Amino acid sequence: MAEENKIVTRRTVIQQLNLEGEVLDHLEELEIVVPIHRPDQEQAYSLEDVDNLRVYQVLVRDLGVNPPGAEIILRMRNQLLGIRQRMGLLLSEMKAQGLLDEVREILESLDKDFL
Repeated sequence: MAEENKIVTRRTVIQQLNLEGEVLDHLEELEIVVPIHRPDQEQAYSLEDVDNLRVYQVLVRDLGVNPPGAEIILRMRNQLLGIRQRMGLLLSEMKAQGLLDEVREILESLDKDFL
């Protein structure tokens, strides 16, 4: 099974992260984590969501960020990770089409124009 397809049950997340269920419910309401609903089974979370919960804990418990601030940081972090992933796909596609060198030349000429 691929790493991104692994899931962790709600009970395991709460136990391993020593997290209160109310905090988890609140983060679900804000859609910072999205539970995976499985018929007749306990809900679960992706490893990405578990990572978000760990970051939330570090921000709040270890760094003293208040919960609303941690929520904003997590949203920004997730947006940046999404942008990074899309940029990687774009660069791969450009490389496959032989366009990477052409784009590099354009960017270098823009640098010269602005310096």
